[in-house]
Formats: sequence, C-alpha cells, structure tokens
Amino acid sequence: MKRTALFLGLFCCLALAAPAMAQPAQLEKALQTERQKADERKGAVQKLAEREKALAGKLGEIDSRMKAAQERIDKQEQALEAIRKEEAKHAEQYEAVRQKREQSVRELRKLLELLWPINAQGMHEGARLADSWDTADRRFQWNSAAYNRARTMLEAVRAQERELAGVIARQRELEAQVDKQLVAVNAAKDALLKDKLAVNARMSQVSNQRRDLESELQSIIKTIQQLNYQLVIQRSRKFDAFKGALPWPVAGKLVATFAPEGKPARRGLGLATGEAATVRSVFWGKVVHNDVLRGLGKVVILYHGGDYYSLYAYLSDVSVETGQDVEKDEPLGHAGYYPEAHGSGLYFELRFHQKPINPQLWLMPAH
Repeated sequence: MKRTALFLGLFCCLALAAPAMAQPAQLEKALQTERQKADERKGAVQKLAEREKALAGKLGEIDSRMKAAQERIDKQEQALEAIRKEEAKHAEQYEAVRQKREQSVRELRKLLELLWPINAQGMHEGARLADSWDTADRRFQWNSAAYNRARTMLEAVRAQERELAGVIARQRELEAQVDKQLVAVNAAKDALLKDKLAVNARMSQVSNQRRDLESELQSIIKTIQQLNYQLVIQRSRKFDAFKGALPWPVAGKLVATFAPEGKPARRGLGLATGEAATVRSVFWGKVVHNDVLRGLGKVVILYHGGDYYSLYAYLSDVSVETGQDVEKDEPLGHAGYYPEAHGSGLYFELRFHQKPINPQLWLMPAH
C-alpha cells in the first residue's frame, strides 16, 4: 500500500509536468505563428528587393549621366588643352616681343647717347662749327636722318609695348577661361560623384537589410521545417497506435507478471537479465523522472504523450537526463540488482492516466 501511494503521488506530479511536451495543437499554433512571420519576412524581402532594383536603375541612370558628363568633360578638357596651347603660343609671342623691345630700347639708347653730345654742341657753338655750306648741309642731313631713325625706333618701342600689353591682356583672358573651365569640370565631377556615393550608400544599406531579412527568413523556414517534422512525429507516433507492437525494454526472462489484484499487488513486469544488460526506451518520449525511489532503486520514467508513461526500475546506472527527449530503442541505462530475480534484472510498468496497464498487452509477443 505504501508503494502504491508513493506511485500514485509520483505519477500525479508527473501528470502536472506532462504538458511541457509539445502537443499537436501547440505545434500547430507555433507553426501558424512561424508561417505568419515567414510571410511577413518574405513581403519585407520582396519590398527591399524592389527598392534595391529601383536603386540599381537609378544608379544606371547616374552612370549614363556620368558617361554623358564624361563626354562633356572630355570636350571641356580638349577645349582646355586648346586654351593651354594658345596660352603657350602667346607666352612664346610675349617672350619674342619682349626680347625685340629690349633690343630696340638698347639701339635707341645708343642712338640717343650719340645724338645728345652733337645736339648739345650744336646748340652751344651754332654756325661756327660749319666751315662751309656743304659741311653744314651734310651735318644737317646726318642729324636729320639720325633723329628720324630715333623717332622711328621710339615709335617701334611704343608699338611693341602696346603689343606686349595686348599679349598680357590675352593671357589673362585665357587664364580666366582656364579657371572657369576647370571650375565647371570639377563641379560636374563632384556633383555626379556625390550622387553616385549617396545612391551606393543607400543601395548598400538596402542590400544589408535584405540579406539580414533573408537570413532571418532562412532561420524561420528551418524552424517551420522542424515544427512540421515534430508535428508529423506527434501525429504518426501515437502511443496507442502501437499496442501489441512495442519492443521489450531489455532482453531477459519474465519472472513476475502483471497482477494488480494480487497480494501483494504487482502493477508491472519483472525481468531477469544478464549482468549490466542495456535497458532501452520502448517508445519515443521525454524523461520526466530520473532519480532514486525508495524500494525501487534508480528509476527512469518517460512521458510518451496522450497521458501514457513507462517506468524502468532497479537500474544500476542511467545515461539520460531529466527533460531529455529520447528515441525509440534509445539506451536509458543498465539493469541492476532486482530482488525478485535474485540478481540482475528490471522492473517495468506502463501507465495511462496514472493507472497501471498490463505491459504484456502492449509489448510484442515474447519469442
């Protein structure tokens, strides 16, 4: 009676813990939630992909504009090159005129240096210097030619100075044109580059968002696949569908049968086994108890869904942990000392709604 009360209390506690194992309804709800999340992510990814496509189109437009602008820039640079050549030509012209002017100035200076003493002496001595009319006439003619030459050279120097001033003005005009063209070229380049960088930055941001959402979507899809798998398992692995087809938990000899009305009552089966025989799960389930129970030694209890439980007692050691999901035929531990076998063995129970049921009706027929 004490053992019966102990078992009833234990299974009542386990019954309260049983819902921790996902049921089909829970899986369906979780699956619906994940599918909704997947649809939302797909929609977001689609919108980002469209946004990315639009940005790519805009980037293509900017590239076309840049290509057209580059053609304009090439023409501007050609114009700049022509201006630079003209500027170089005027620089050469300026240098040639400057040298010619310096030569003219030197000649004029020499002529003036020659004429100045003669002019000064003539003004001082007057006609006394002329011994005859012929001499005076020759001197007059020479002086007149010299003065005319000086006047001509002076006019040439003034013309050369005007030419130099014109060359300098043209150079300044060309320099202003060069500066204006360079400003236009650089402004066009900077504007296009700024637009391209802005679009590239936005496109990179959108691409990163899309990749993050795609990664999140892949994770959700994997979750959906796992939930689908679990749902299929839950639907196909119903405990009550395997009545008469469950494997025996351990290889051994039956030494105690199910006798709930006996004295003393026995609510399970007793098996004598070889030493340290491997004890296995008879069905897929979750470990809900893994501890020592008074009078039963080390005990593992599995919950199989639908309020079905299996109990494995008198284990020498255990290889699973509480809360662990186990597969059918998965090792749970090894058989230990079982009093009714007077040696190594296992005590095994099946329960439904906390009530013991005859394991022999559920296990495959013994050979």
